[in-house]
Amino acid sequence: MTDFETLFRAYMNQSCSEQDKEKLFAMMADQENDARLYEIIDRVMAEPGEEIVIEEERADEILSVLQQAIPKKHKRGRMVSITRWAAAAAVVTGLGTLYWIYPSSKPSKNNQQAATAQDIQAASQGAILTLGDGKQVTLDSLQKGVIANQGGTNVSLAHGTIAYDDHRAAAVSYNTLSTPKGRLFHLVLPDGSDVWLNAASAVTYPTSFSGKERVVTLKGEAYFDIKPDAAKPFSVRLADNTEVKVLGTAFNINAYENEHVTATTLINGSVQINAGNNSSILKPGYQANVAHATPGIKVSRADTSQVLAWKNGIFNFEDADIQAVMKQLERWYDIEVQYENGIPAIIFGGKMDRNLSLSNIIRMLEISDVHCRLEGKKLIIRQ
Repeated sequence: MTDFETLFRAYMNQSCSEQDKEKLFAMMADQENDARLYEIIDRVMAEPGEEIVIEEERADEILSVLQQAIPKKHKRGRMVSITRWAAAAAVVTGLGTLYWIYPSSKPSKNNQQAATAQDIQAASQGAILTLGDGKQVTLDSLQKGVIANQGGTNVSLAHGTIAYDDHRAAAVSYNTLSTPKGRLFHLVLPDGSDVWLNAASAVTYPTSFSGKERVVTLKGEAYFDIKPDAAKPFSVRLADNTEVKVLGTAFNINAYENEHVTATTLINGSVQINAGNNSSILKPGYQANVAHATPGIKVSRADTSQVLAWKNGIFNFEDADIQAVMKQLERWYDIEVQYENGIPAIIFGGKMDRNLSLSNIIRMLEISDVHCRLEGKKLIIRQ
């Protein structure tokens, strides 16, 4: 066990001397120790035990130490490290009190109510399925089983996934699976291909791929894992006339209307990007960006861990400006973000869990000197 971890455990157990506490706080204030701090918190939280409650005064003491580190400079503005705030969030819950919650323990009922009062929770499983006849089915609360039959194709729901059985299909219709803000869902297409749909997104597809090709359309963001079928190539068509053609591969498409570019990132296999008169074939680990305002395809190496962070339950804000961060928060928490007195020149770095409630996100932003307030479902950012 390192000296850092020994001091941290002693402080959490309230057995730390003033001299050792000063030494610990100096280590915590050093940004070079961010990764080590997060690892220690993660390791201690994984151990069985009882709940340790630290009162408001000591909670603020820890948070103020983390806040004292001088922010890094960045060519596009002030740099904010999310890693230390993610570490703080691992122990910060409720209003004014810091808790260290072990897996076997639960907060008291009163503290749970305080933490959730006027709060917005993270996105959860849920979607709306629009059938071929226009009927809409809300999937959030349905029991598992067959939820529709369209021209001989059964649509089934189980464990947060809808799937299609087209072995007896007599006719083909088109369905649309759409997720509002604050929801995400998993779809198995009639050919067995998997589609994970991010918040505020929609995919339209046939109930049976009976023709010579498999074609779906996408708005928003989705991760595709396509079953190989050389006789029936797979294509994803986007609103900006961009088309992604594949045989059998895994890739992510970000095609939100409020983003400046449509981004296709290849994980494995091969895809061809068609945009107007331009065409490009991607290699695994590369991303093709098609700008909405100007023609052409820009291909560059991608940070696939950042691209797939949403699918893996993580916010990855590495080198993201405040507008990019807030767009993700808008979709994930079903909120609207507004800026008072202009947009702050802030660049974020680091990762954190997507399961945090909005109140914890706001507290971390305030700690990192990003001032904001929540009015209903409107998050207002102040300079």
